[in-house]
Amino acid sequence: MSGEIFEVYNHRNEHYYSFRALQFDKDFELYCRWMNQPYVAKWWGFDSSRDELAKKLITELEDKHQHLYIGMINGKPVSYWERYWVDQDVLGTYIDTKPFDQGLHFLIGEAEYLGRAHTSSSIAAFSKLVFQDTRTQRIIGEPDVNNKQVLRYAEMNCFKHKDTVQMPERTSAIMVCERADFFKKFSAQPTRLYNPQTEKPLNAEAFTVTSI
Repeated sequence: MSGEIFEVYNHRNEHYYSFRALQFDKDFELYCRWMNQPYVAKWWGFDSSRDELAKKLITELEDKHQHLYIGMINGKPVSYWERYWVDQDVLGTYIDTKPFDQGLHFLIGEAEYLGRAHTSSSIAAFSKLVFQDTRTQRIIGEPDVNNKQVLRYAEMNCFKHKDTVQMPERTSAIMVCERADFFKKFSAQPTRLYNPQTEKPLNAEAFTVTSI
């Protein structure tokens, strides 16, 4: 996806959610600032010096089993994303995998975009990107079992809690999103998040903003 942008429109809140490949020279400053946000460091644990973060990011970019992205809302960079092949990842040593399972990690780096109004839509939009590979039937997340907000957002986006495993750095909730379940809720059209012609009207409370 180098040089390309994957963009999805959410007609419910009239915002565009898009993703582009992370570039070290262009995005390192954002990466440093986001990793040092206190609410990010609480779960990621990488609030480190510039030199340490540079080494980490270069290592991540050189890792061929994954791809890194910058997430944008209406063209503004606000989040960091990783997608990876589960059977080539440490996670694959803890759970049973299926061919072409993909995993994801993410963080919202800009505090004003935290909360249900955007975090849930960002997860859904990135899941659509992952499912563009038609071989992939499952997306697997492994958030900290104590991160209740992220678990709720995952459930809103068709992820189901299948197991709990003890990994080296945390106790993880294994959250699995099946392709068939995802496309029952979200549009199969790549550029649209929902099907505006078929869904029922929502009440205003659906977009109450909360913080993680």
